[in-house]
Amino acid sequence: MATKSIECTVDNGLAHIVLDRAERGNPIDGEFCREFSLAIAELSERADVRAVLLSARGRLFSVGGDLTSLLSQGDALPATIKAWTADLHVAIARMVRMRAPVVAAVHGNVAGGSVSLMAAADLVVMAETAKISAAFSRIGFSPDSGSTTTVTRRIGVARARRFFLLGETLDAKSALALGLVDFVVPADAVQSEAARIAGELAAGPTEAFGAIKRLFSQTNDRSFESQLEDEAETLAAISRTTDAREGVRAFVEKRKPVFAGK
Repeated sequence: MATKSIECTVDNGLAHIVLDRAERGNPIDGEFCREFSLAIAELSERADVRAVLLSARGRLFSVGGDLTSLLSQGDALPATIKAWTADLHVAIARMVRMRAPVVAAVHGNVAGGSVSLMAAADLVVMAETAKISAAFSRIGFSPDSGSTTTVTRRIGVARARRFFLLGETLDAKSALALGLVDFVVPADAVQSEAARIAGELAAGPTEAFGAIKRLFSQTNDRSFESQLEDEAETLAAISRTTDAREGVRAFVEKRKPVFAGK
């Protein structure tokens, strides 16, 4: 797939999506939304993709929405927003629901809709020098990109509401304390640490990972009894997989399991 705003490769079970408009701060625009949606549509259906690493080139991870492009739309802006989000929102939903775990490597500042792109990842590795900005209210906008869900699932309703209402900027230490990111490391170690984690996940029991992701994504929407039954049904289904049987066998035989992702 020929792309201009992202680079997407797959190697040994690990898909790597790189935001590749460094000269513009890796913005979210119509082109990015289309290309990202196509990439996630393909990766989410590939049996050989067992983990995804999301990263970016340049000084920034992403500035969020391309305000210059939005300004040029004039009265066509509402229609443009609906066109962009039609692609972007489907892509983020599919990324959240795909069986392969997603690791985000955030080496630089991230703002606006890209905060949701980061928060939608299953694990986030952030540079200790990077900052996260809720830019929407600062320009008179409300959040998009699933922000009110992805950020809320990480830090809770009240704290997420405050983050967006006040247009706050969080440093890495604060983001880690809130649970908005999972690991904070030196800037020069972000890529290697995120790649290490993603590689470890790519060698793991992919179907079990997918089940874990799904179960946690619905905890706020289900009664306790319903969730218990879903856990039982899911575990029964996962127990039929090759990896589950290999995992139990390896434990009994006191060796490291070799998972096949199925």
